[in-house]
Amino acid sequence: MLDRSVLRLGAAEQARRVAAGTLDVRVLRELEGTERQRLAESLNAFIGAAGAVPGLPPESEPAAEDDAAATTELVGPTPLAGVSVAVKDNIDVAGEPSSCGLRALGATPARRDACAVARLRRAGLVPCGKTNMAAMALGASTHNVDFGDCHNPLRPGYSAGGSSGGSASAVAAGLCGIALGTDTMGSVRIPAAFCGIVGFKPTWGVLPVAGVVPLSRQLDHVGVLGRRLEDVALAYRSMRGTASLAAQAEAPGDTVLAMPAALALSVGVQRAFDDARRRLMAAGYRMRIVDFHGFDAARTRRAGLLVCEAELLNVLSGVYPEQRERLPAELVALLDFAAGKRAADIGRSLALLAQSRDWLQASCDGVDALILPTSPHLAFSMQDPVPADTADLSAIANVMGAPALSLPLPAAAGELPAGLQLIGRYQRDEALLALAAQIEPLLAD
Repeated sequence: MLDRSVLRLGAAEQARRVAAGTLDVRVLRELEGTERQRLAESLNAFIGAAGAVPGLPPESEPAAEDDAAATTELVGPTPLAGVSVAVKDNIDVAGEPSSCGLRALGATPARRDACAVARLRRAGLVPCGKTNMAAMALGASTHNVDFGDCHNPLRPGYSAGGSSGGSASAVAAGLCGIALGTDTMGSVRIPAAFCGIVGFKPTWGVLPVAGVVPLSRQLDHVGVLGRRLEDVALAYRSMRGTASLAAQAEAPGDTVLAMPAALALSVGVQRAFDDARRRLMAAGYRMRIVDFHGFDAARTRRAGLLVCEAELLNVLSGVYPEQRERLPAELVALLDFAAGKRAADIGRSLALLAQSRDWLQASCDGVDALILPTSPHLAFSMQDPVPADTADLSAIANVMGAPALSLPLPAAAGELPAGLQLIGRYQRDEALLALAAQIEPLLAD
């Protein structure tokens, strides 16, 4: 019997050992299951039962938007075959309900997989359960009234981030190989940063959202979390439905990274970000300072939040306002706020998002990536209020529709990690992943 150290390996390394015959996939599943049981109460990363209901053939019933290219190109063994994948509770897995962290939805078992899940199944990955989340994916921490709070495996009683907190907690604790999440204003990257793992949100629209319960169709993305960048990149390519080779990264001296002139950061994040910047400059990357005084991150984030709240009024029309007593008080407050707004208010928010997108794209013209912290602060106690600025920096990529990822930054013993966020150019996902592959080893202790 192997010890639990195999659970801390990257998913791709686990798959290589399975393929080589040095790791029995049944033993790996048993270890993960035992670990999930051991940490179920302290982390609360998973909700519901794992595995599809017998009699439902998910492989033959993917969500309607799937395409033939994915079916033909990914037949046979892939680099992640045998790896387990945990799935956020707003993404359909055949045989399991998508409760979206909210019992009032009365969700019934899905009859088919979401497109992203179906494609991972075809690549040989094995869904292992649904993960905890902030109700309706609206929250930067996974406080959940109905299913219980999800905690950070790096420090008991601290937030795993949100809204994909359960996915990040499960990956960081070694309870699965990779996990799927959704990212509307940072809900994959913030949990990744808080839990010290990698989180990737591709260009808007690149990964299909069929089978995903929407929060905001303008801002929603399917994303993936893993312990290593390699894991995330391979999972992304499987969900793209292509086995194409990764892009080649430019030499550091030919790569221009843009950095904001000044940001309001906590002491711990500022120290980690400064150290990362020094490492990148020492490696030869060219830095360009971008004056962010023309961009109001907080105002833009609030505009995005109002758009999300307004769309939720439609998604929850069968429950709100008639059954408001069944909803968490915090969610009701957000819905009440949106319900009190006029059409002109929503229009102004949409216009601000468009203006912010144009400003950001113009300011980053001619650079390969924008670098900044994933969140202005580190993970916080679950007893504290969620800081209002948690998603100010991560929402930038959603507004732009650009690919973005969070890499863990080194943390001293006993300290919580920060995340280095890389925001790439629109539709240049592989170029961003190639850049991140160069940078990841530079950030290692």
